[in-house]
Amino acid sequence: MLTAQEFVEILRAHERFTRREPNGRRARIESENLSGLRLPGLNLRESVLTGTDFSRCVLTGTDFGRATLSLCSFEMADAAQANFENANLRGANLSNARLSEANFSGADLRPATDQDISRHAVLQGASLPGARFDKAQMAGADLRATDLSQASFEEANIKDANLRGAMLLDASFKDAVLDGADISLELAQLPPDIQEVLRQHALWVDSFGLAGKRASFAGRDLSRIDLRGAYLSGADLRGTNLTGAQLTGALMVLTELDGATLDDADLQRADLAGASLKRATIRHARLDDARFEPAPILSVDGRGTRDTKRADLDGVSFRQSAMSGASFREARLRDGDLHGVVAELVNMRGADLTGANLSDAKLVSGDLSDAILTGANLRRADLRNANMSNAKVEDTDLTGSELDGANTDGTPIRH
Repeated sequence: MLTAQEFVEILRAHERFTRREPNGRRARIESENLSGLRLPGLNLRESVLTGTDFSRCVLTGTDFGRATLSLCSFEMADAAQANFENANLRGANLSNARLSEANFSGADLRPATDQDISRHAVLQGASLPGARFDKAQMAGADLRATDLSQASFEEANIKDANLRGAMLLDASFKDAVLDGADISLELAQLPPDIQEVLRQHALWVDSFGLAGKRASFAGRDLSRIDLRGAYLSGADLRGTNLTGAQLTGALMVLTELDGATLDDADLQRADLAGASLKRATIRHARLDDARFEPAPILSVDGRGTRDTKRADLDGVSFRQSAMSGASFREARLRDGDLHGVVAELVNMRGADLTGANLSDAKLVSGDLSDAILTGANLRRADLRNANMSNAKVEDTDLTGSELDGANTDGTPIRH
């Protein structure tokens, strides 16, 4: 067992070693119990620390570059922003460790056994290019916004892990267990600059603006891009050309898309709660089961408030798009063009459709209760079995519309 004095002398000699000064000596602290110590900012580069217990230690900013850390325990340690570049971490225990924004570039994190050595590890924002996790047990690990370029997870278990916003350029997940993991492997095919923008954006969102950088693709041509499952909440996509883009399952809560072009895009199951799409064009698009509901507004510390922001789709053109099962609850769709849309089972409860064009729209079994349809054009609309109770229909044109089985309680419709 090291004494405090011996530990200090080892660190002083190691500092001289890293500077290549006389009387320097590489630190060798093997199989020692250092658990619970506060060791932030130490220089342990190139040290040999095999089997040492760093559990519950404070290691923020500590430099372990090129260190031998095989079989070490970092369980429940706080090593945020620490440097593990090219370190040997074979068999190290990272379970429940906080490793946010740590640098693991080129580190070897392969397990020595089948034990869950990295379960629930928090590596959010960490730099892990070229790191090796082959056969690692990382179920539930937090890998949000990590740089996993050229990292290897072959045969690894990352079940239920969160890789939202991670940079996956040339990463290998061959035979990995991905059940329940929040990951979009399609994003790995994106150009490196776009992947890095998305990674920085995920950091920005998850830190409430304290880290990373907000994504801005305003005015750019991203036509035909594959952004399935992308984390774009709060991004700036105003005026962006997303014609034919793949956005299935994308998270776009509170995203700015004013004036964007999304014709022929696939937005099935995309979440656009609270998004702004004023005067956007989304013609001939797929929006089945997409969400345009009110988004809760959070305070600067991430706590919920009672405020919400409605999705703003004023002046949007949805002509002949498919949106069955989509939810536009309480959304603003004033003067929107929804001519010929197929929107069976759509939820437009409380939506503001003042002046909107819904001619020839198929709204079978849709919910338009409490909707504002003042001045709207519903000529030849198919409203069979729709719920139109308490809707406002002043100056609404329902000429030729089908209302068989529709619930019009509280709605002054003249047949």
